[in-house]
Amino acid sequence: MSIESLLSRPVRMLPPDASCHEGAQVLRDEGVGCIVVAEDDGRPLGIVTDRDLVVRAMAAGRDPEKTELRAVMSGEPVFLAHERGIDQVIQTMQLQRVRRVPIVDAEGRLEGVVALDDLLPLLADQLSEMASAVRSELQTP
Repeated sequence: MSIESLLSRPVRMLPPDASCHEGAQVLRDEGVGCIVVAEDDGRPLGIVTDRDLVVRAMAAGRDPEKTELRAVMSGEPVFLAHERGIDQVIQTMQLQRVRRVPIVDAEGRLEGVVALDDLLPLLADQLSEMASAVRSELQTP
């Protein structure tokens, strides 16, 4: 299965000079768990989560009105091409210890984000199907 079917769209992007306060408002108002920090042309620079805002801004005593997203974003995040498979996304999440992976096109522009929350229902369905197959084998005389 292609990861394109799992992409969270539209993804909210903000420029690196947007404030943490602006970022928090977007997270709240749009009910999303992350913001991709990107250049004007859509090339991602980093990712900011609600946890980043709490730990790197609020708990650190930074003024959210004056602190730019570039100061709290996870810089150099892993980006995957949309041609990658789900197994690559899962492996990347495990190795990088992240819950969200931005997906980019061939030019490096953001297409969407795959989150762990997107993968769990899919994996649960696959496990359920496997369990059904095993049950039917065990019941066959």
